[in-house]
Amino acid sequence: MKNSIRLQPPAWGFVKKVNWIFFLVLCGWVVSALPLYAHGERAHDSETGKEKDLLRIGATVYKHMCVFCHGENGNGGGKAMAYLYPWPRDFRQGVFKYRTTPFGSIPLDQDIYRTISRGVPGTSMPAWGGALTEDEIWGAVEYVKTFSKRFISDKPREPITIASVPASTPESIERGKKVYQQMRCARCHGTDLKGDGPIANELYDIWDHRVFIYDLTDPNTYKFGFDQKDLFLILTTGIDGTPMKSYNHLTDEERWDLASFIESGINKEKYKPAQYEIDLTTYSIDKEIDMDPGNPLWENIPVQNIHTIPLNARRDPVDEIQFQSVVNDEGIAFRLEWEDSQPDRTASRHQDFKDAIAMQFALGEVLLHKHGHNEPFFGMGNRGKVVNIWQWRADWQTEIETKEKLEYATKGMDMDTMIFGGEVNPVDALNPFRDVPVEELNAEGFGTLTPQPQTKQNVLGKGVWKDGKWSVVFFRSLESLNKWDIKFIRKNPVLVAFAIWDGKHQDRNGRKVISMWQRLKALDLP
Repeated sequence: MKNSIRLQPPAWGFVKKVNWIFFLVLCGWVVSALPLYAHGERAHDSETGKEKDLLRIGATVYKHMCVFCHGENGNGGGKAMAYLYPWPRDFRQGVFKYRTTPFGSIPLDQDIYRTISRGVPGTSMPAWGGALTEDEIWGAVEYVKTFSKRFISDKPREPITIASVPASTPESIERGKKVYQQMRCARCHGTDLKGDGPIANELYDIWDHRVFIYDLTDPNTYKFGFDQKDLFLILTTGIDGTPMKSYNHLTDEERWDLASFIESGINKEKYKPAQYEIDLTTYSIDKEIDMDPGNPLWENIPVQNIHTIPLNARRDPVDEIQFQSVVNDEGIAFRLEWEDSQPDRTASRHQDFKDAIAMQFALGEVLLHKHGHNEPFFGMGNRGKVVNIWQWRADWQTEIETKEKLEYATKGMDMDTMIFGGEVNPVDALNPFRDVPVEELNAEGFGTLTPQPQTKQNVLGKGVWKDGKWSVVFFRSLESLNKWDIKFIRKNPVLVAFAIWDGKHQDRNGRKVISMWQRLKALDLP
């Protein structure tokens, strides 16, 4: 783009491309594919046994949890990369966005630990704090550092220390507003902090990736916290690799005032603390289960909230699914509800995108985060670790309802006979699932998604949009003879994950919001 603003490499180590390559050659700076050493404030020239153990632990964690996005050599080019925006971090350059150290410095180990354990809200980077042990996180820290030799040549600079936080007052907010205007922050972040400034769509990072400017009034999009202290720290350190520079040239008072102004614009009532992995419950009932999401039986079933994360940065993503589940002698049902201001029920035109939701089950007796994290990857499984997927589609639901209305209007006349003169409806021949809005599929990694044969399709479902929400019910018998179907009668909890496609965000295929694995266990009503 002719007028796009691309970030120049920062002053701490990058020069023009040709000179930089020449410099690497002169210095003999050849990066090995998988270096087996790490240095930083927690490592030394001669590794201790503990550090070697951590590195081995970190290599295992990286293989099972990180490689799908960040790639085998840490270049951010894992198999999931094509589906993600922002792209996964390229660790080779040693550039980290969150730091407590000054602009241009490598981070402290504690900074990397914090990012791994807390995740990066608003992106596809989940919080691993509930999934990994402390040693596993420290091991991942050490292993991530092996991808960049900056951790050998550089030492972290002294971290920013904050002794006390001044009180926010109407006067400090007003002064901060003036600083916001003087620093021309609105060019990117907009006059109302909505991320809609005049150059917001023209910004690139040092990897030449387009930068997404988030809505600063939404507390759920803040990567590193949204209280006054967190904001002051980011204003002081900047965000390396992005156009968000350090404002350390301002006085402390000016930065505190600016932080006070930004904090005053945050709608903290919207904040939803994220629990990435929870235990889900199926309740036993002695009533009949039907497909109606509005059935009164659901009124007495407890609701659990499942946190979702967008694979592509967006405004107002679906960030929560309300989950309910019941089981009786005939089968098991799941009721899923989520907010969606606009129902997208058709995908018949190329510019249309449908709403949809899917449940994904790990096959076999798999325990979450046990035995070296050997569960399938929560993003479509991986080789040798097959997942079973149920997908409900709003466009199929609409087709079914439209056909039912037409048949009722023609007093039961068979529509295929009326239209096609007794011949087979060619659309039905191409789409054998048209009478059911749910499709069963299997996958064992990206690019392997495969529908089950029509004779194996045994999941029912129905979706209803009402008052700005979709409600969808899935139902299946407890038993299934198909080896590629999830078995609900088992000893261990079922691992289940979720995905939502939002038509108004042009979601399709790998563009969606997802959850991590949840543990599902059937229990009796209390």
